[in-house]
Amino acid sequence: MIRIVHILNQFFAGIGGEDKADIPVGVSEGTIGAARGLQTQLGERGQVVATVYFGDNYFHEHKDDALAALLAAVEKQKPDVVVAGPAFNAGRYGLACAEICQMLSEKLGLRCVTGMEPENPGVGVYRDYHNDKVFLLPTAETASGMARALTAMAPFACRLANGEEIGPAADEGYLPRGIRRLVRTDKSGADRAIEMLLAKIDGKPFTTEIPMEVWDQVEPAAPLADSANANLAVICTGGVVPWGNPDGFKTYRNTFWRKYNFAEVQSLEAGKWEAVHGGYNVAFMNQNPHYGMPLDALRSLEADGRIGRGKLYPAYYVIPGNQGSPAVMRRVGQEIAADLKKDGVEAVLLVAT
Repeated sequence: MIRIVHILNQFFAGIGGEDKADIPVGVSEGTIGAARGLQTQLGERGQVVATVYFGDNYFHEHKDDALAALLAAVEKQKPDVVVAGPAFNAGRYGLACAEICQMLSEKLGLRCVTGMEPENPGVGVYRDYHNDKVFLLPTAETASGMARALTAMAPFACRLANGEEIGPAADEGYLPRGIRRLVRTDKSGADRAIEMLLAKIDGKPFTTEIPMEVWDQVEPAAPLADSANANLAVICTGGVVPWGNPDGFKTYRNTFWRKYNFAEVQSLEAGKWEAVHGGYNVAFMNQNPHYGMPLDALRSLEADGRIGRGKLYPAYYVIPGNQGSPAVMRRVGQEIAADLKKDGVEAVLLVAT
């Protein structure tokens, strides 16, 4: 009998909604919440020996503690395979599933399967890891696709537990991770390239052997007609934060943003602010934080009446952008934009790093 641990957030474990998003990692022997549906799909092939759950907020606000607790809980159960999710389009949940699977594969050597909607920001993190022990199956956008998702994840988990060789993503149905393997073919690379070129010229379908990531084409907004009367905010990707890094940003692959109030601050003093970033030498930024968040210049323009209706937006937004996954950065941009629009901000200065 295959031993399976199912990892869920507080909502899909049946603990509660946003009111329970701060609960720490917990363990329930057997099945609760969506794990019951997984057990139904497994039938006699496997057993969900435990359901491990966590609050979405707790995981992202106490990540090190959460990962340590999850590791201990899963290790105790000695599973053959781990199932995380499905997360559908839930961003916090999807990011957690990707990072938890990565950690368990690294620390315990476990094979893991998770599931989420292809636009979930967790997909970008999954692809960034290029981990051949972790597989992500595409799901519907919402939980209405739960039965279909579990129907696909259950047999896939059994195959992983049995040590089966999993073929290419295009054949097996999981989302690709950018892993390339050498295989023998009956045609040389030159022959295959010519066939693709001829197919392209003839307007026939073909599949490239080296797919490239497609970047969003963003239409720029119209320029400000009158900056003096615009409500202006500032976004910083250079990682300038209050000294001590109170929200625990990493030097790379950050998945969340914060905003810090500077309504009563005229300048950023060295020793009170610092840069958290792994993509450049932060020593110069720490000596003069204005290199990354030019509050001194902005206050001068504000005093001259040239920006911000005489008053800048009272907080700036920040995320250290080093090695940021495009999917995560897209989600972060959408969240910040929604927050800015809610407060009536009309223009943004994105400070270059």
